[in-house]
Amino acid sequence: MPDTLSFEDLTRLTDRETQALLREVDQKDLVTALIGANKKITAKFLSNMSERVRTFIEEEIAASSPLSKDKIEETQQRMLQQVAQLVEQKQITLPSAKKEASKHKPKLSKRYLDMKRNLKKTTQSALLQLSYQEIDQAFVGLAEIARKEGILAQDQVIQGTDEDFLNYGVRLAVDGTEPDLIMDILETWMESLLHEHKRKYQKVIEGIMAIQSGDNPRIVESKLKRLY
Repeated sequence: MPDTLSFEDLTRLTDRETQALLREVDQKDLVTALIGANKKITAKFLSNMSERVRTFIEEEIAASSPLSKDKIEETQQRMLQQVAQLVEQKQITLPSAKKEASKHKPKLSKRYLDMKRNLKKTTQSALLQLSYQEIDQAFVGLAEIARKEGILAQDQVIQGTDEDFLNYGVRLAVDGTEPDLIMDILETWMESLLHEHKRKYQKVIEGIMAIQSGDNPRIVESKLKRLY
């Protein structure tokens, strides 16, 4: 990466590369960096966020106290160092200034587009209705979408799904939530769901045993209510 790269030069990143950078940047740093940036670079970053994160960032920028020029430039330089690391990892390839990134979007094959359509149908189903293979294929597809179009494109695939657990989990990843926090949120939710399912199975077992014993319907009702 050239030493003379400026913060405004980041408009030359593709959308996928911009999203890769945003996953590495602390949100406080991003707010500080954008306070001193021009409208073009600000629009570039904001357009590569989910609506949820974009609203948060815009509110933080509006509410921020005045910052010194040195503080803003220091934060922008820190972001440029993160760009350099991503270049070394081959996650980012800066195009020349004469080539606009928007003109070099990846060509999407028919196989890929068919996969996206099938994936959208799959994610409309309740998680418990999906086979293990369908779950595996769904996440392979989401990974491919993130690689080709950026992580933000995953949000479009899951829009409209009634499967709250999958929807919310993907949204957390798209929004750049810390991995440990994602794990904590989803594992806590999973335990709650498992406990609820277990209670329903217990009700079925208790009901079957009550019927087998020839219990009075009011006794059956009383036994089942204890399990709620």
